[in-house]
Amino acid sequence: MHTRTKKYKLGSTKPASQLFLFSNQLSNRIDVDFGNSVIFEFELSKYDYKYHEEAKQVVDFMKVYCRSHAIQQFKYMTVVVNYKASGLTMNALTGIYDYPIAVHGLEGYKQLAKIHTAFEIIERRLSAFYDYNLCSLNYAKFAKNEPINLPERSVVSLKSQLKKTEKSILKSMNNLISAFHKKFQPSYHK
Repeated sequence: MHTRTKKYKLGSTKPASQLFLFSNQLSNRIDVDFGNSVIFEFELSKYDYKYHEEAKQVVDFMKVYCRSHAIQQFKYMTVVVNYKASGLTMNALTGIYDYPIAVHGLEGYKQLAKIHTAFEIIERRLSAFYDYNLCSLNYAKFAKNEPINLPERSVVSLKSQLKKTEKSILKSMNNLISAFHKKFQPSYHK
């Protein structure tokens, strides 16, 4: 009798911890540093996040990190399932992985999903604001002329309000990114 082996997809069950490491090259020592852990290495441009939603969420934050620090997007993502702190310390000494993020336990997965939802909302708000900003500035440019004849004082006030609104949204985004980095830093001590 032939029995079919069940295929497991990464992310169909949640491991106790996942360590996400981002770099532009892969380490030859990764299996030595994390000897008893399961390790997956992916090229970001070719990876399908369909079955690994937490990877997609972490990658979204990594992209913001790269933009905010004016560095090139990373090429590779290495996922270490159930990592040990000693391996993380040894791996950090190589200097290959510039951006480590760790998710621990069921509560960590819930917090990641929650903070990512907030991130998406702020990102949509920022996108809508930029559309509104463009339309408002175009309106102000044309409204200075006849027949509306918008006073210069109103245009200055509109621009000032737009800048305040943009600062407020960006501050919310920065606070969220800071909270993400504080919460999901890998644990070097256990």
